[in-house]
Amino acid sequence: MFIKKCVLFLGLTLAMAGLALGEGIAMRLFTVGNRTIGWFANGTGQAVTGLQIGFDRPVALVGKLEIGGGFQNVTGTDTAAEFLFQGSLAKMGFVELSWEPVEAKPILVMWLVGERPVGRPYFGTVPVLVKLLSSGLAQMRDANPEAFTTLLATFFTVNPTLADSLARLGLTPQALTGMLMVAPAEGIENLLLTLVSSFGLTTLEDFMGALDWSLIFEALGL
Repeated sequence: MFIKKCVLFLGLTLAMAGLALGEGIAMRLFTVGNRTIGWFANGTGQAVTGLQIGFDRPVALVGKLEIGGGFQNVTGTDTAAEFLFQGSLAKMGFVELSWEPVEAKPILVMWLVGERPVGRPYFGTVPVLVKLLSSGLAQMRDANPEAFTTLLATFFTVNPTLADSLARLGLTPQALTGMLMVAPAEGIENLLLTLVSSFGLTTLEDFMGALDWSLIFEALGL
């Protein structure tokens, strides 16, 4: 078993050599028979205590291996569309997961320290990204409303075209801020998804290129 793990670790190191590991998630997927094997390396630059992963459909986990630590599946089931693993994983450690059906793909992969995301997560779809942003914004607002309003004001400043885009929908920055100040996380999610659809941002590339999101990502630890 020790030799097997060493060989696997060397294989992962070589496979990951061409990927940027300094931002958060380095991911490789392989098809082996009727299952997919995913390698997820911790490139956050620090030890982590959790891994959250979601798929585009329900999957059955059929294998798990860690190098540099150990994680326990605390979701309570091996068949689901989303899983949470908790434990510890060293900087540059990795997790190998195997799942069925082979067609299933990850749409969210995120390292955690406690309950807080660390590093840059992997997002597979716009709705997944919007859901994560909405949850983070609601938590930030409830913890520090003043910092939240300051963040929104600065966000509009660094994205001067946003006000004109909202005006075409009959909204103002002040009206949108007021909605975000009172809506629950689900309400923020629905509001942002409506705006995303109205602006025609159907892909992650469109979404990320439409505005400067760096302030939001930094404030939410993403």
